[in-house]
Amino acid sequence: MKKVGMLFASILLLAGCNAPWASDSSGETGTENKDDQVTIEVMMFEGGFGSEWVKSSADAYMEQNENVSVEVIASPDIHQQLQTRFLSNDVPDLMVPGPSFDIMGVINDGKILGLDDYLEEDSYSGEEKWLDTFEQGQFNLKRDGKTLGIPTVFSSGYVWWYNEALFEENGWETPETWQDLYVLKDQAAEKEIPLFAVPGMHPGYYFNGIFIPLVERIGGKQAVLDAFNLKEGAWTSEAFAEAARESQKMVEEGLFLEGTFGLSHTEAQTLFFQNQALFATAGTWLEGEMSDIIPEDFKLRAMNQPIWEGSDAEFLAPVSTGWGGAWYVTEDSENKEETVQFLKFLSSSEEVKKMVESRGLASVVKNTEDAISSDALKSALTVMQEAEGSYAPTAINDSYPEMTNNMINIYQSLMLNEITPEEFTQRAEEFAAQVRDDSSIQKMEFSW
Repeated sequence: MKKVGMLFASILLLAGCNAPWASDSSGETGTENKDDQVTIEVMMFEGGFGSEWVKSSADAYMEQNENVSVEVIASPDIHQQLQTRFLSNDVPDLMVPGPSFDIMGVINDGKILGLDDYLEEDSYSGEEKWLDTFEQGQFNLKRDGKTLGIPTVFSSGYVWWYNEALFEENGWETPETWQDLYVLKDQAAEKEIPLFAVPGMHPGYYFNGIFIPLVERIGGKQAVLDAFNLKEGAWTSEAFAEAARESQKMVEEGLFLEGTFGLSHTEAQTLFFQNQALFATAGTWLEGEMSDIIPEDFKLRAMNQPIWEGSDAEFLAPVSTGWGGAWYVTEDSENKEETVQFLKFLSSSEEVKKMVESRGLASVVKNTEDAISSDALKSALTVMQEAEGSYAPTAINDSYPEMTNNMINIYQSLMLNEITPEEFTQRAEEFAAQVRDDSSIQKMEFSW
């Protein structure tokens, strides 16, 4: 079995080339002129992973480096601020743009710094090469051979979460096949509990948590790869058509909580933690995001999506490895060297362990897995271990944001019975064709 660390995608952060920093064995470092005061501006998306772990590390770093000030700006709407800043050529030094920012646009404009040379330098402690401090299973944010960003926190993607205590109390089994869902649906109906509470205001949660895994279960990962790589006819293939029909059937058969398609993600998750539904679709941020409302007797656990009977497709689980959740150093930063040094500190095992312990998150930084104490997180990582590292990324969100938003919106229409499965797949194919035929859009080649 692969080491847990090989599956963690974390808090790594990097930048450009040949930094003139010196470090002693204690990790104490400084600039060539310690009298120069430097301000490093960090702008980051604040979602379920929070931002306190970054602010805490920034405070610790400033205590060790009196000539450096680190300012952290965190917001769920950071993409709007970043858009304004890039338009005005007033960029931060370091950023996590989040899922709504057009990161590919700024990468294509040459606004993001390549990181490979810095990875060959010493780590913050100076004991090894910086690159060697990371498990590299998800070092995949590259363009034209250049490493541009690193995933911040490992997420096992849109797995299905459930209350193990509730299942044990009622003698229910987690479904192994998609058809088992309907058996469980009838059993739970005796307690008047539907299967899913999903955030209809954010349909990406079930586009990625139900639909794409279902396509993969039916047609194998090649069906998803063909679609992500914009192969002609992929979105109207039988795997997508069957998954669309099944999605609509799930609604018609009452597998979803009434009113769930009008809820926010926190509203849907709150109802889930109140045992108003058996499953929530979310990533490993769920426990940390909802920690204030999780009952003490709630045994949160993760499971992989069920298999599709009659298919010989591989048993895989999609994970979120998109570009929007990574750290980037901007090309126009006036403090590249100082920013890199802060990132080395922020991604050191000592600092990452604090993040793992405080937020219940997993990291790709080596020697941090022992800090994981959450049984819920461990269960999600077990799902990924059992998938043996084979998973579908959700990176089309960042590579083709307009197309992805259109796909998600029409999937919502499908679930609301506003369009037929045939209309869904046809429209999806049309959106893919628009991107495929647009020479101004740089194409990505996906593989996993």
